[in-house]
Formats: sequence, C-alpha cells, structure tokens
Amino acid sequence: MNEAKTAARNIPFIYNLFPSLLGPVDKWLAHVERAVEMGFNWIFINPIHLTGASGSLYAIRDYFHFNPAFFPSDQFDAQKAQLAGFVAGCREMGAEVMVDLVINHTAYDNPLTRDHRDWYKQNADGTIKNPGARDDKAPGGYVVWGDLSEIDNAHSPDRGHLWDYWWSVVEMYQSCGVRGFRCDAAYQIPDEFWRFLIRRGKDRHAETRFFAESLGCPLEQTLALAASGHDYVFNSGKWWDYRQDWFIEQMRAGQGRLSSVCFPESHDTERLAGEWNRDLDRIKQHYLMTALISSGVLILMGFEYGFTKKPHVVHTHPHDYEGANYDLTDYIREVNSLKRGHRVFAEDNRLERVDSGHDGVIALKKTTLDGGESGVLLFNRTPEEQQIRLAELLGRMQSNPYRKTGAANVRVPDKAETLRLKRYGATVFRLY
Repeated sequence: MNEAKTAARNIPFIYNLFPSLLGPVDKWLAHVERAVEMGFNWIFINPIHLTGASGSLYAIRDYFHFNPAFFPSDQFDAQKAQLAGFVAGCREMGAEVMVDLVINHTAYDNPLTRDHRDWYKQNADGTIKNPGARDDKAPGGYVVWGDLSEIDNAHSPDRGHLWDYWWSVVEMYQSCGVRGFRCDAAYQIPDEFWRFLIRRGKDRHAETRFFAESLGCPLEQTLALAASGHDYVFNSGKWWDYRQDWFIEQMRAGQGRLSSVCFPESHDTERLAGEWNRDLDRIKQHYLMTALISSGVLILMGFEYGFTKKPHVVHTHPHDYEGANYDLTDYIREVNSLKRGHRVFAEDNRLERVDSGHDGVIALKKTTLDGGESGVLLFNRTPEEQQIRLAELLGRMQSNPYRKTGAANVRVPDKAETLRLKRYGATVFRLY
C-alpha cells in the first residue's frame, strides 16, 4: 500500500452509534452500512455495560456484564460473542469499532464500592465521594452526580490492583476485536495511568487507538494527554463562532504536538438541526469546517438526517429514533472524500486567518506541517450572498493559482475573478 493510501486509511472518520436509539445489537449493522457508505471508518458506541439503579449508560454497575437492552443474554460469554460478531461485521464493511472507556467513576451501586472501597475517593466522614462538574445552569454553578461514585486512580492505596482491573476491561474488549477506546473525562485521570494502559494496549494489539475526551480541561492538560500516549484528543471546534481567535490559537498551540478530532454535535450537545431550525446552508457549512479543520471528524447518529432530539443517557429508547427531516448523506460522503484526498485537510497543521476583503467572510489558510500542501477555507457568515475578489485574496496570501475541488458545495470556477458565496456558503480549494 502506498504512503498516500495508508495515510487516508488512518484518518479517523467516526460515526457515533448511540445504542439506546437502536436497541438490540442485531439492529446495528444496517446503520453501520450507511455510515461506511458516507466514508466513516470508525463506529463509536457509547457505554454498553450493565447500568446501575439510575439507568444511565455512564453509571456502570458491572464491567463484565453487558446491558441486556443491547445484548439479550444472561451469559456474559454469549454477550461477548454477540459483540464480537458485530465487530467482525463492521470490519468486513471497512470500519473498526471504538467503545467508551469510563473509568473515572462507577455507578454508586457497583459492587466494587463494597468490595474495594479503597479504590474510591472518600469524603472526610468516610463516605464515598460523588463526582461533579461546573454547570452554569445548576444552583451554585456546580452539579453533583449522586448516582456515581468517584474512582481514585491517582492515590488509591491499592492502586496496582485498581490499574490491573482497568487493564482487564481493555483486554476483554480487545478479545472481542475492539480496536478503539474513547477515554471518557480523560483529563481527570493521571497521565501516568494512561502511559501504563496505552502501552499495554498497544503491546497486545499495535493497531489499537486511544481517543481522549478532554472537553472542559485547560490546554496544558490537553497537551499532556497527547504526550501520555493518546493518539487523538477531541477539540472544541463545535463551539467556535468563526469570528473570535481562541480556536485558532488553540490549534496553533497544538500544532505538531497533537492530533485532534472535531465534531458538529455530540451526544453531550444540542442537535444542530434543532438549534438552527434545520437551516441546511448553515449546517452544511459547519460540517465542512469541522471535517476539514483537524485530523479527524465525528458525527452523532442522526446528524445526516437532521434529528432534533438530543439523546439522553437514561431516557432515550428506540422509539426516539426520528424520521429524516432532510438527507445529508451525499454531502457528507463528498466532504469526507475531499478530506481523504487532500492531506492539508486531514491533519492538525498551520492555520492562519487571512483578510478576505469582506467583514462577513472568514478566510483561513491551512498548510501541512512539512509545508508541502496549502489550502484555503472560505465561510460566508451572513444570511446574504457575498462576493469576494479572488485574485486580490490570493495576492494577500502570496499564493500561486488554485485548482478547484470536486466535492459538493466546495467548487470554485477555474477562472473566477469574483467568487460568489451564497447565504452561509462555504468553499474550499488547494493552493499550488
């Protein structure tokens, strides 16, 4: 396999299959087929373990028994066989499987809280601590999750056995063919632990990839996660308004030090179709940005069809699966193909804002780390058509003539003097 094809294969195009929307595992592969047709090569599944009393997917009661809503069997070996069959089916279609690795907390009623109390953080009165997080909408600006108990991965007096337990969870998944781990709240777990776990995981299967969920943590911690061995971290491009410089500054700080994954929405955010009243132009523009700005891209199941309901980790069920409000599958496939075909749009690299000549149009120039490729992304951030003098823009970038691309909504005429961008339009082109 030549270098270009190998690089394209390694780009993480991630489709988040939210299991509660589908139910039993035998219903999943049909959706994987659609994801692969759009160009996705990873299937990410939220937690599939047996849940605690709250019913939250992220409140895990037993790491060695799967949720019967997804794996209808009383025997763990039979459940593992079902998972392995699904993984094999995905691989046959051309996609690897990534699972959620939730190891910074368990359900409050997990038997480990009884059998291994010293694995948990404890309050001054000896009770096990509930984790929490900043939440501007909560009283006092902080929310405590009473259905969870917080693990002490850093300072447990029985840390060696605790870490070995987490390794046994990863090893179990690897035995089912899983080759990816989305590490939930990775910044809350010590870097030393990640070096231990990732080294073991890659020693067992070198192709295993680790993706750090790092939203809400300072940039220094994000860089530390990359240094601890994570192959990718998730970035905060979803919240960028294109006008401020904070996201560009973050990307510059990580340049050459990490590879990141961007996303237009996730299971933790509101749906864009709901937020933006199904404004297709605006939604397509945002997908183009999130797909091409960094190394990898993720979409949540239903993004392609304009789902409006945010999934809930407790209350979502298969009857919440929505009908198609619109169909972006062709558009997503073409943008993914564009990303796969141009290295400059498939890595975290040099990013700079360029004067577009119009206040409502954002121009970004991207250049590969080795300087071998450059490209331009233009975004009309207004609801009216805008015109850009292309020759003047190229002159400000001191760039050679461009070539048009071949993906939907990213075409540039060969000899355009004036580039017209429709409402919330976007275009992308390589520089030569």
